[in-house]
Amino acid sequence: MTGDLTEHLTQLETQRIDALLTVDTARFDTLHDDAYELCNPTGTVWDKIEYRQRLVTGRLAYSRLETTSGIDVLVSGSLAVLRYRCLIAVRVDGNAIPAHECRHIDTYTLAADGRWRCRYSQATGIMDTIPTPARTHNAGDVRNERGVPG
Repeated sequence: MTGDLTEHLTQLETQRIDALLTVDTARFDTLHDDAYELCNPTGTVWDKIEYRQRLVTGRLAYSRLETTSGIDVLVSGSLAVLRYRCLIAVRVDGNAIPAHECRHIDTYTLAADGRWRCRYSQATGIMDTIPTPARTHNAGDVRNERGVPG
């Protein structure tokens, strides 16, 4: 049974990722608990309503959201924790955030209707995978992070 449940939760998380990429609001609503909260890599917390609204309005638009590791699943009773790495490229409020890796931890709870829903998500940026922006010096002289013209 545990193997089947692990596979089921892994499939739900894969469906949730796809719903975020495609802005599938029906699946989003089904897979997220009403009390859902996301703590994004900046530390900002969005509830389900704000997260959904940002996706629907385009204020948040994922262009890439791909797992880069297996999804580890830990289940105890009506609680499950999923952990994995993923590659994210996203646009937030019109600002492009280049592709970078994050560690994800998602907590699922088993609802009274027998369905598992994501209750909490936390994404933590992996610093060595976040591109360093070029720095501009005088008169448009572009230099890399070491100050070398490039």
